Amino acid sequence: MEQTRRTMVIQEQDNVAVAIENIAAGEMAQVGQERIPANQAIPRGHKIARQDIPKGQPIVKYNHVIGLASQDIQKGDWVHSHNVDDVTEQLEAEAQRKTYEKVIQTEDHEIKPYRTAPKLSRDTIMAYRRTNGDIGVRNHVLVISIIQCANLAAQKIAEATGAIPITQEGGCLEFPDRLERLIQGFVTAGTHPNTYSVLVVSLGCQQIKPDWVVDPIRQSGREVYHLCLQTDGGFHKVVAEGTKLVKQMQAKALDEVRVPCPISQLIMTAHCGGSDWTSGLSANPVCGGLLDIHEAVGGTIVAGGGRGNQITRCGNRHVFERMMDVGDKFRADCKIRNGNGMSEVNPTPGNKAGGLTTLEEKNLGTHESTGHALIHGFIEVGERAPGPGTWAIDQCHGNNDSYGCTGSAMSGAHFIVFTTGRGTMLGNACAPTIKLTGNQETYDNMEEFFDYCAAPVLRGEKTVEQASIELYEKMLDFAEGKLTASEILGDYSWTIPHAKSLNGDYPAVPPTCAARE
Repeated sequence: MEQTRRTMVIQEQDNVAVAIENIAAGEMAQVGQERIPANQAIPRGHKIARQDIPKGQPIVKYNHVIGLASQDIQKGDWVHSHNVDDVTEQLEAEAQRKTYEKVIQTEDHEIKPYRTAPKLSRDTIMAYRRTNGDIGVRNHVLVISIIQCANLAAQKIAEATGAIPITQEGGCLEFPDRLERLIQGFVTAGTHPNTYSVLVVSLGCQQIKPDWVVDPIRQSGREVYHLCLQTDGGFHKVVAEGTKLVKQMQAKALDEVRVPCPISQLIMTAHCGGSDWTSGLSANPVCGGLLDIHEAVGGTIVAGGGRGNQITRCGNRHVFERMMDVGDKFRADCKIRNGNGMSEVNPTPGNKAGGLTTLEEKNLGTHESTGHALIHGFIEVGERAPGPGTWAIDQCHGNNDSYGCTGSAMSGAHFIVFTTGRGTMLGNACAPTIKLTGNQETYDNMEEFFDYCAAPVLRGEKTVEQASIELYEKMLDFAEGKLTASEILGDYSWTIPHAKSLNGDYPAVPPTCAARE
């Protein structure tokens, strides 16, 4: 009997379906209610045409245009980069125009939660109460090197104590915008809700004065010490003294007692990295469902963004205009650098191998991870949200995995819910990373990196609602001290995002030498 291969039709209006398993040329594919012969081999996660699509006509997935046919596409054809034009920038411009016409005619109104809160196992968690009223779910002792030359000493102290080191590649000869961002990155780590105390290590002649970092941390009520390699006896003495100080602070941290705290005081963020075909269909909707639950219980969500389809989630006209401003700056910067937009370098080769053809397709799947709540407003990198609800961080620039996660942690996120289809191992120094995937193969191959597998949603064994509640309950367990996979592995990254420039350290300028373009 001839075998029929499985596909998924996401929305009935779509003119493509997603292959759930590899389809050989000539094999039959079950596409909705009909069987379609595959004209070419179609890898799992890639798209098959449900109908003829003439050249220049839209490719529709998620009931949304993701690109245009670059040639005539026949029913049953493999639909991917070879026959699809990525027109993300044009699609975004059109979406902005339509949204603006709608928003300009509406009055500002109170932003209400997207959903009601489900029945949960608890409405409080056992957490650490800070002197300023914040809560912490960890009691980290950090060792911060404020100059590249002090990295080794900080690392040795951390190795001897099990403390978390924060090192970096610069610290001298920095232009003002980058210098301010570095200082902000160190201070926000030292004052993060999950940080108990800090040791700062310097060289002595660096551009950053230690007091610029030490004083704000001390003012936050945390214990903080500073050791200088040039004035405190050199490398070995600083490592010995630093080890002693850190162990003393760790002993005090262990004496701290957790107390009942409302779950609404948790600050959450989400990030999608290493997307594949399963991300937008399983892991990302489950992550978005978790954020919707958190908003419903009165919690706070912060997230980097400012471009793409998030415009439909602007809570009022002012938020929309700010998002347009952020997006316009980003696109202008991209155009100066390479003559086109972000679609020149995104999706990544790994994304495309996994079945994502255009940036618009990737964006649509990615935005599933951010939930459905309306955005209350924008905050800057390192700024705390002024209240509960969802807040966008002006961080479309450099919002890759490491920058994006650190940027959200700099705004006080207690946890990062990180979805990945291909498998990304990134953790964070201050905010524990809860890692989930919707790809069963990725989970099986890299199980030690993951806290949750959303593949049952893809197989129809669980609903998004069921999985979202299950993941939220796991998050509450992590909040009370259970270690995440990234913590067990010891991945504590802290990559401070760039400052004024959208794609690099310095304001974008046109190339001056044609030979170097």
